[in-house]
Amino acid sequence: MGDPSRQSRRAAARLFLVAGLVLVGGSLLSPGVVEVWAETRSSGWHRSVARMWSEPVSELSQALHLGAGRRVASEILEDGAKPVATLPPATRPGQSPTDETVSTTTLVPSATVVATTMVAPSTSGVPTATPASQTTLAVGSVPEEAGSSTTAPATSVPVSTVSATTPIPSTTAPATSVPVSTVSATTPIPSTTAPSATAATSTTIPSVTGTALPELIAARRATGAEPLRILGVGDSLMLDLQYGLERVLDPRSDVTVEGRGALGFGFVVPHWDWEDDVLPDYDHMVATIRPDVVVAMIGANEFQGYAIEGEDLEPGSQRWREVLATRADEAISHWLAGGALLYWWTTPVMADADYLTHDLNEVWASSVTYWEPWAATLDSMEVLGDEDGGFRWHLTMPDGSLQPLRKEHGVHFHEVGADMLARQLEERLVADGWLISDG
Repeated sequence: MGDPSRQSRRAAARLFLVAGLVLVGGSLLSPGVVEVWAETRSSGWHRSVARMWSEPVSELSQALHLGAGRRVASEILEDGAKPVATLPPATRPGQSPTDETVSTTTLVPSATVVATTMVAPSTSGVPTATPASQTTLAVGSVPEEAGSSTTAPATSVPVSTVSATTPIPSTTAPATSVPVSTVSATTPIPSTTAPSATAATSTTIPSVTGTALPELIAARRATGAEPLRILGVGDSLMLDLQYGLERVLDPRSDVTVEGRGALGFGFVVPHWDWEDDVLPDYDHMVATIRPDVVVAMIGANEFQGYAIEGEDLEPGSQRWREVLATRADEAISHWLAGGALLYWWTTPVMADADYLTHDLNEVWASSVTYWEPWAATLDSMEVLGDEDGGFRWHLTMPDGSLQPLRKEHGVHFHEVGADMLARQLEERLVADGWLISDG
């Protein structure tokens, strides 16, 4: 009989060895996961210690080319996926494209012939009715040169698959258009649309009474035959909101809603690769859904203080603002690639000031202003806030009763809040000419 204590020590040593091999092997095969784990540790010594493991593991994995097998497996799994034709990102109104801002369009094999009339914006920012160019793209078997850039001559506009009645944020600006340097980040461009329609009220939810904002020019009036296609993007705040959009707007025959909010997502959250995951995902959404209107709400996860691509971002710092602004601008360019117009809700004020919603909303407002008149901001606190636009836990109903408005922790909102925001959007869409009031 052997010594029981010695056998126990051997078993523990074997278990420790196996665990170590699994840890090392898994880290070498998935260095990106290890890097994200390190970048999301608390700033300070926790993150420094984590990087002492993640950085050499990543370097060794690259040196051994261990990622090649994973890439091959991924390509095999995705081989059966149907390719989708994506569109070049839009450029700001009045901004001429550069080689860096016009992306390559992936053609769909065996697709049907697409004939599209493109509409360029006028110098006033209001979409004109005069087509800038008309291009026909026949896509059958993809020729060798199909993979080349879709950069067009100065007198033409890149091909799109959206309706000819939809004004497209052009990737080639007329020589007489307003230069982007004249668009102030704090000065909204005045609207030329008519006064807004009377807002409809609800018998169970107080009506929305908002301040006058620059209106967007609707590209068309939605009908049952050609409903308004709405795409919702953002983080878990949009997850709450998109269900309200479906409850309030989906019953209309002239509206369809596609909500794509992502739990835990954020512009400065490293769990998603910005270039390889986020932007291509936006491109795929726009190409498949072909939205007329994109609505956005985001801001629940931007205060975490994560590191992005090895750079520590202190929430509230100037660098944090710069990264947020850059990514917001990039996101807008991809959301509007198919000619949609954007309504961006402000991040609702939270119960905890650490969420830095005021700072976030300054960044969002500045980013949206650069894209006027194709984008506008909606103030979420006009419906979620108290009389002064501040945070409130409950909603006072017409009969004097209190209805819970914000969920635990004071970040997300209950169904009643999502429905109020959806009605706020509906009233705005009516005012801008997209919809006819049904109230």
